[in-house]
Amino acid sequence: MRAARALLAEQGTSRVTLRMVAERAGVRAPLVHYYFGSKAELFSAVIEEVAGALRDRLIDIAGAGETPAERLREFVAGIIRAMASDPFTPRLMAELVIFPDDERTDRFVSDFGAPNVAAFRRVLQDGIDANEFRPLPPEFVAPVLLGACIFYFLGAPALRRILDFEPLDSESVERYAACVGDLLLNGLGAKSTGRR
Repeated sequence: MRAARALLAEQGTSRVTLRMVAERAGVRAPLVHYYFGSKAELFSAVIEEVAGALRDRLIDIAGAGETPAERLREFVAGIIRAMASDPFTPRLMAELVIFPDDERTDRFVSDFGAPNVAAFRRVLQDGIDANEFRPLPPEFVAPVLLGACIFYFLGAPALRRILDFEPLDSESVERYAACVGDLLLNGLGAKSTGRR
């Protein structure tokens, strides 16, 4: 599974073969085939592992925090930190959106998308109910958040060249999480903390 995740992060789903995964893992290809059956089944297992870990982390974050603004800021930071810790996650999410595969996309939506959007909607609604957030439609706020979180990691190679900084070091990731949190909270009408 680790070998598959690393290869998928480096090359994407269309280029990776079971033989490549076996070579990276230091085993023979028939062994990978024995345990997973096919490339599609291996990728489904990887998606389930990635989606489950991230889903559980974000649902816990969405329920923590004193105020809706704090919970939203932590939710944003949780997504960004998770993507920073696993370079496969942003690429997986982008591939499932841009090049949907019905079975894998459906599984990702049910295992990851639906539970996390529901948690995000609860945080937004709590902020609206507390009069901290403007009543913006979650079906539009959620894609803004996901786009901001995913593109930063997908665009890291270009950001290095264009903006002349290292976007993926831990300090930059934390500063980016604070920046996205401030932008989102200001857009929702919450006061900024001024942290960068």
